[in-house]
Amino acid sequence: MKHIGLKITAFIFAIALWLYVMSLNSFQVTVELPVRLVKLPEMLAVASKPPQTLQVKVEGEAFDLMRFRSRLRTGDSSVASIVLDLQNAELGATRKHVTAKNFVAQNYPNIKFVEPDNQLMFIDLELDTRIQRNIPVRSNVTFNTAAGYLLSDEPKLSPEFVTVSGARNALTRMIEIPTDSLDFDTLKTGKKYTIPLNFDLFPAYVTPSDSSISIIVDVQKIATKKFEKIPVQLIGIYEKGSAKLVPDSVDIEITGGERVLDSMTNENVELFIEYNRFAIEDVDSLPPTVKLKLNTNVNREMSIKATQIIPDKVSLVKKVVKPAASSETNKTNEDYGEEEDEEDEE
Repeated sequence: MKHIGLKITAFIFAIALWLYVMSLNSFQVTVELPVRLVKLPEMLAVASKPPQTLQVKVEGEAFDLMRFRSRLRTGDSSVASIVLDLQNAELGATRKHVTAKNFVAQNYPNIKFVEPDNQLMFIDLELDTRIQRNIPVRSNVTFNTAAGYLLSDEPKLSPEFVTVSGARNALTRMIEIPTDSLDFDTLKTGKKYTIPLNFDLFPAYVTPSDSSISIIVDVQKIATKKFEKIPVQLIGIYEKGSAKLVPDSVDIEITGGERVLDSMTNENVELFIEYNRFAIEDVDSLPPTVKLKLNTNVNREMSIKATQIIPDKVSLVKKVVKPAASSETNKTNEDYGEEEDEEDEE
């Protein structure tokens, strides 16, 4: 441990000398910078897929470069970028050369862009007319209810369409915009869900008006309600009064969404049998056809799960009609005899 102080002092001076030498020299490094397109005319849109980033070589002092690269590694895209000015761009294909004037790093004035040796760096673009379209949204979301509950209607998307702005050629190829794939299980109550849209296959530089949509789901508890003495109508072409149904009214139990059933009365239930069905099916009794007169906003297929008629069948009973007696049969022999005598006297 002899002369320890002298050794520490020498070490410190060596580091200081190294730092001083490093500060006098410039170094070059290759970095990947984001590409930004600016001042594009409103009537034009990018139709191609230009690179999102570009590898370039920059030069600067060691400490500036160390801080510069450190911030780039953290994903800070505001550190520096390659900016292409499209103010004077025209419709069709265009090639933009990348030079030192396109390099922007406002917080690092001492870091400079290094022009490539014996080659030109450029970015090719295809510009097209900008249009707007309403693209339908496709749901990739699955909703499953808990036991004893049902979805009373199809999930409703809001909005069903998303306005998209971009190049004509790109938008005319777009058929739909999917949502993220999500699953919701054991639902017991209705709810509005916010679902992100999936832009993984979106064309470059196409701008949607929304990044998410709402999906409204109506969930109801399953219940059963009984409607008593519902008349059964006999319909079709037949001689009125020649046939009747026995019984002419029945009870019906309906299973479905609790709120839908609560809104129903006997007036919402209609039962009928087609007269010709008895002859076509060659039977004496048939189950009535059930017609539910529900509000137009009720989904009959999803909100009603089952119907049970009590009794389950109704019989057709035909009445016997006696023919009316003719006037000839009402005449007696005496009547005929009197007529004959009158003829003889004449």
